[in-house]
Amino acid sequence: MPFNYELNETVDEMRTLLKQHISETGITQKQLARELDVSDTVLSLFLADSYTGDNKKVAEKVRQYLHIGAVRRTLTPDPNYCENLLNTRKITECLQMAHASNEILLLYGPAGCGKTTALKHYAETNNGVTYIEADATTGTPRAILLTLLESIGGQPIGSTTQVMKSILNILRGTNRLIIIDEAQHLTERSFDTIRAINDKIGIGLVYSGNPGILKQMYGRREQEFDQLYSRIGLHCELVNKYSLEDIRSIFSGLDVSEDCIKYLKKVAQNKGGLRLMIKQYKNAANIAAAFGQSLTVEHLEEAARRMSIGGQRFGIS
Repeated sequence: MPFNYELNETVDEMRTLLKQHISETGITQKQLARELDVSDTVLSLFLADSYTGDNKKVAEKVRQYLHIGAVRRTLTPDPNYCENLLNTRKITECLQMAHASNEILLLYGPAGCGKTTALKHYAETNNGVTYIEADATTGTPRAILLTLLESIGGQPIGSTTQVMKSILNILRGTNRLIIIDEAQHLTERSFDTIRAINDKIGIGLVYSGNPGILKQMYGRREQEFDQLYSRIGLHCELVNKYSLEDIRSIFSGLDVSEDCIKYLKKVAQNKGGLRLMIKQYKNAANIAAAFGQSLTVEHLEEAARRMSIGGQRFGIS
């Protein structure tokens, strides 16, 4: 089997290996206890060799934890973030404009076109940016406001009116940029509620989502839509269309042949875009590594079959 990292050490040896793991990774005992599914006290006593409970049971948890960690470290990581892609450049430019001008930006495109990756990267590498992700549970006005308040360090308590006041008090005068990803999950009232933050204190705001976000807006009553649409100062539409140079940039520094690049380019331009392309690449690279082979188009096709995405046989001419 490819990933044979079974650990059969004794309780004392597992304890030693776990201490070594803590030293090498810097993981806190609190986090480690959560991952092992034991209490902080049990872990502390186990590490100190003073636990009077079932030490073999704890050692088995440790063995499984270290085993899956060893497997995880052999897996192919995501390619490095690529700033040169057309979509990424467009997103970054629009984010900078919305941030600098305190405008509302509507950003939309199909799944896998790089929206979330670029948005998170911008939030992580720029001061004064808050990123939140909407979903089916945070679509209502109160839910999205509570999510936003918690993300900016406030206490998510009180009535909806009090929550809004807390958000305004924290953000007033900060010139922050608020990014709401997967915004197609917002209700009509939620769009209006969040938009009011921009109205009241001039905070830059980004609604990002799939093309369904337009249906959310155009499905509104015309007068209500006009009120929101007129406040959107920036628009950014994205597509899953990439050049060979784009794909080469994504896999720069990795052992990916030109034939594989051509194959992956065609994957990226289909449903699922870059996200599916990268998943397929990682699965194929893991298959190749398991057999000590270099990545080929055949590995990519095998990965497609295992992912139940049709086993595409894209030409490489």
